[in-house]
Amino acid sequence: MKVLYFDCFSGISGDMTIGALLNLGVPFDYLLLELDKLSISDEFDIEIKEGQKCGITGIDFNVHIKHNNDNHSNHHHDHHHGRNLKDIEEIINNSSLKDNVKKLSKDIFYCLAKSESEVHGKDIYEVHFHEVGAVDSIVDIVGAAICIDYIKPDIIISSPINTGKGFVECEHGIIPVPAPATLKILRGVPIYCDEREFELTTPTGAAIVKTLSSEFKNFPCMKIIREGYGCGKRDTKKPNLLRVILGEGNSEDVCILEATIDDMNPQFCGYLMDKLFEAGAKDVYYTPVYMKKNRVGILITITTPVSIEEKIKEIMFKESTTIGIRRFNIQRTELDREFKKVSTEFGDIRFKVSSYKGEIMNVSPEYEDVKRAAENKNIPLKKIYNEAVKIGHNKKIYE
Repeated sequence: MKVLYFDCFSGISGDMTIGALLNLGVPFDYLLLELDKLSISDEFDIEIKEGQKCGITGIDFNVHIKHNNDNHSNHHHDHHHGRNLKDIEEIINNSSLKDNVKKLSKDIFYCLAKSESEVHGKDIYEVHFHEVGAVDSIVDIVGAAICIDYIKPDIIISSPINTGKGFVECEHGIIPVPAPATLKILRGVPIYCDEREFELTTPTGAAIVKTLSSEFKNFPCMKIIREGYGCGKRDTKKPNLLRVILGEGNSEDVCILEATIDDMNPQFCGYLMDKLFEAGAKDVYYTPVYMKKNRVGILITITTPVSIEEKIKEIMFKESTTIGIRRFNIQRTELDREFKKVSTEFGDIRFKVSSYKGEIMNVSPEYEDVKRAAENKNIPLKKIYNEAVKIGHNKKIYE
């Protein structure tokens, strides 16, 4: 499983995000060609250069706004009123970017615009402000989505976020750090600050990492593939960098969700289980229980990756009659698994080979392949299964 980890020891901003992802391995030319698909590509220039912070080399990504005669009046208007969320969604929708890049970009912008609307007490589509409407924010957010689509991680995790502290000046005056919009975006996210008294995490950076990340925790267990650094604009005693790390993980964090139900049509149970497995649940099982007033009920137990926990909860609330779900943190160790296809007298059969620390623990034929062979050959399933086990071991399919 490909894991992308955001190490936000010096916070996060839009330009730091793109710089780090470029340094990780996204080709410069690829990003520039994709950004050129935006209708506003004539409004900005991109500067990508190598930078250093505390002796660590990274990428310094900069967006330079054009102020030529053709679009000066438009930028003057943007500076005072900004594009609203509807304007930005139209720019993204009318581009020839990939559909998943469009969706991710719009999700990040929605997160950012929602926080600003709450701060200013306005409807999300009524907010006109420089932070979201600025061309550099559009480039940073869409650029981050392009880079993520190129890397295609299976899961994205972030460290707790260093926000910085103190005060920062904006167009509305002097405001505290974290900025009000940043604080709203990072609800439910572990944050902290060190001695640096300035803004380390911007609203744009907060919206990117909040939208991308399935969880926020200290460094996960994984095998490192490579890392990248994105430079911040200030020079400080501590390295002002965003670090992103790409790794290979054996398993992801899982949890157990439980609910007890005594008022649901039992015919619904099969459908509910199918929906939960389709969504990515690791395991689902039902246990008969006696509930209050000696009512017969069922205990639904679901083992699920933390990354899809909310999706599983949504299915439970929509497809069952439960009004509450319990959650338990667990630790789960999985064997490394791979599939090997073996040609046999019964046809091709796949074998699941499970290993622990490089040593083969189990070799088992895939049931569906054995079932198909039994039906095709009109031979008892148990006979083919037993023969398949012998064939698999004799052929040493794991070598």
